[in-house]
Amino acid sequence: MSDSLLTAKGTAVARPGINRWWVLIAVAVGVLFLVASLLPRRFFLAFFAGLLVLPVALAASDRKRFFLIILVLALPLGVSKTFAFTPSTYFRSVFGYTVSLPYLAMLALYCIWIFRRVFLKQPMPMSTRGLLPLAGLFGMAVISTALISEPAASKMYAVFDLFALVLSVLLFIYMASEIREKSELRLVVTLIIVIGVLQALIAIGQNLTGTFLGLGFLGARKPITGYLGLMTLSRVTGTLGHPAALAEFFDFIIPISFSLLFYPMSRPLKLLLGLAVICEFIGTGMSYSRGGIFWTIVASGAILLFHLCRRLGLARGAFTALSICVLSGFLLIVVPNPLQKGLFRTEPGTAYGRLPLMTVAYNMISHHPWLGVGLNNYVPVALKYDFTPEQLTRSWNSAVHNVYLFLAGEIGLIGLFFFLSLVATVLWRLWPTVLAADPLIACVGLGVLAALLVSLLHWLTDLSPWSSARFFWFMLGLAVAVRRLADASSEITPGTPAAAAG
Repeated sequence: MSDSLLTAKGTAVARPGINRWWVLIAVAVGVLFLVASLLPRRFFLAFFAGLLVLPVALAASDRKRFFLIILVLALPLGVSKTFAFTPSTYFRSVFGYTVSLPYLAMLALYCIWIFRRVFLKQPMPMSTRGLLPLAGLFGMAVISTALISEPAASKMYAVFDLFALVLSVLLFIYMASEIREKSELRLVVTLIIVIGVLQALIAIGQNLTGTFLGLGFLGARKPITGYLGLMTLSRVTGTLGHPAALAEFFDFIIPISFSLLFYPMSRPLKLLLGLAVICEFIGTGMSYSRGGIFWTIVASGAILLFHLCRRLGLARGAFTALSICVLSGFLLIVVPNPLQKGLFRTEPGTAYGRLPLMTVAYNMISHHPWLGVGLNNYVPVALKYDFTPEQLTRSWNSAVHNVYLFLAGEIGLIGLFFFLSLVATVLWRLWPTVLAADPLIACVGLGVLAALLVSLLHWLTDLSPWSSARFFWFMLGLAVAVRRLADASSEITPGTPAAAAG
């Protein structure tokens, strides 16, 4: 009671003056601010944003939803800090213990989860769907890391990648376990559309200006040159850092946004969502990624066919969908647009170069079939198995542009088996949701299913560091959550083949 006085009636009255605790807090914050001002601009801005976010988080009535919003909004941002940074002349998935901004929000979400479970005694069960193949995948990653016979530096890089895989697994488990209400699913889906539109607008701005719009502190990089005949194309990066990463981002975003066009909503909202989908298609077109554009268009056509057949019947729905697809395909070919330019981009060197890289991958896997060469160690070892006339690995510092061969090369065919088992388990459980009676569950379920399939097909011809592909792990966890929500509310229509499959 040092900062108050007692009246004759025993009532506490504030003593005039300044509370010393607030002075100490102000001094501490001031010192931290001065120290942070000495950091590079991107880290100073991250620190300053954290100071702004903290009081809002403490004041939020539902902190779980607050940090969930931060998590989703931060997913496409390249704001990160790498500890023990170790540069390498070879391609690596990661170069240290990298902590990205979304994982800070995930840490807060896990703290809330643990607090509610331990102290408030609330039931917070963890989803077990897919955990067995996930444990096998992680176990193979650990074994391949432990058995690396190359120099110690290679084992160090493997540990870096193992740390990235741990963060990805935690993201999957949280999304699979803690999206418990339809209102939370609606929130996540809305945010997915928002970040899709934002990245599309950034991509359009980068394409028009030929710059990265000064967003380097958020992960943007300078546009990369591509070619369409004699025409030079500027392949933009958004804030994902590379055109291929931007295309992979839209692999996940567009199918969900497009599927939600068939969700019952007011006309103004549907018009707004339609504009968002068009904007996202333009964004993926400006990445000029052939694989991403092709599979996204195919998935959109399949979503259109499914929804129209469900509403109009098989014959009328198929005819209507076919008519729309033919008209859209004609416009796509005739009218100049980014999707057309990306599909017909002519870079025979990069396209043909994938074949020798696959041959090298086959040679490597043949020599290390079960355990692989170790995480984050693919390219240095690939040089030993390049028996092709082109000797491409000596001039193209990249791994094979096929994620499955890349994964098998790193952790062996056993690791690839566990990875495919995990994906198959999630997709098999997700499929029945597309026939759910609830339109939100049905539209989101179909969108997530299509998004995962687009990504998996795109990975046949492109390279993605699978262990740190946070959008993939995020969407995989969301797929488990969608099925659990459908089961909890008995939304799957009884008597359908999907209900029997579930």
